[in-house]
Amino acid sequence: MAQTDGPEAEPGAPARTATAPALPATSYGALLDVIRSRPGLTRGQLLAATGMSRTTLFARLEVLFRAGYVYQDGSAPAGSGDERRPGRRSELLRWDTRDKVALVLDLGQTRARVCMTSVGGQVLRVREVSADIHINPGEYLATIFDIADVLVRAGTDETLVGVAVGIPAPINPLTGGLGATTSMMAPWERYPLLDVLRERWHVPAVIENDARAFALGEASVLGPGRAVLAIKYATGIGAGIVDAGHVLEGADGAAGDIGHVRISDDGPLCTCGRHGCLASWASGQALIRDLQGTGVRNLWDIVDRVSAGDPLVCDAVDEAAARLSRVLSTVVAAANPDALVLGGVLGRMPRVVSTVEEHIREDVAERARHRLRVSAAHLGADGGVIGLSRKLVDLVYAPTAIDRAILGEHESAAGQA
Repeated sequence: MAQTDGPEAEPGAPARTATAPALPATSYGALLDVIRSRPGLTRGQLLAATGMSRTTLFARLEVLFRAGYVYQDGSAPAGSGDERRPGRRSELLRWDTRDKVALVLDLGQTRARVCMTSVGGQVLRVREVSADIHINPGEYLATIFDIADVLVRAGTDETLVGVAVGIPAPINPLTGGLGATTSMMAPWERYPLLDVLRERWHVPAVIENDARAFALGEASVLGPGRAVLAIKYATGIGAGIVDAGHVLEGADGAAGDIGHVRISDDGPLCTCGRHGCLASWASGQALIRDLQGTGVRNLWDIVDRVSAGDPLVCDAVDEAAARLSRVLSTVVAAANPDALVLGGVLGRMPRVVSTVEEHIREDVAERARHRLRVSAAHLGADGGVIGLSRKLVDLVYAPTAIDRAILGEHESAAGQA
């Protein structure tokens, strides 16, 4: 989002980027951006924050009111110095998120969470299903979309503002579409997922790598200005790095793909076709493979066996976590994060968190981990959902998007006159 001359953003407000193209202070979108970042401003405070003329500000606000982007919510406290005239206090202006919702599809390799969230990121309705993503995209998505339609229709007096999808694959930073992946079948790489989403629900859509979405969600609760390394450890292993609200995507959209770092010259065959990758040694899929002789069938069996103190499973998890730590130590030394957050079915286990923390504190120089805090996911299984919701909202309410929407409506109305 473009920077404005408005007040400082409150904690948890959408991140601003210094590299975004500048917008004029009179832009509808830039004005809404100020209101989003500081809820409860009065017209007088907006005049001071933006430097706009009274006439221009009031005209812009009137358009934002009619378009449903802003509403009045009570009056400024008495004595605030912003009374419009004696005996009458000024109204507080807020970004209108009432009854506006987002559809979020957090797709993992073996399970999917289909959610409706508020624009503020609150999970309203959720359905979690077992769904193997290693099949043709059309077949897989037909099931997911049917569930999504049910959740969308379940709401009353709601306005769907967009759809966000998290998926275990690189995301092309130029097109926003899927990149080359070893986690899913080849047809996924050519599948026009963004177009399909837009055509089905007729709203804006965004796709993000599932681990990076998880990182965005976790960073949102840790506060602005933090450097966060988040690991999704489940069937596969993925990472996301968020620094001051910005997620690292990489040149090819593959930032965080640590599961395919080779940690040995030989070893088990990986899904990428090579031997000795971290995922082939330590992923949930690898643990299930190695423990199938003990009756382990899925990740939840592993969690249950660890909780019960099964020595064979505990030893296998400890060894896997130690291998994961070897790669994470390098990432921690390179990124120097404030927080290392472990999520996913396996990552949230206390045994994994403590093992990873122990190894990193042994392997990384103190100056690169002095402020580091290692923890399980603060949002539980909802981290990816919250991250996707925030990414979608920043897309839909970006100043340039608001300007396009309002100017498009004006042009349409003029054409019909």
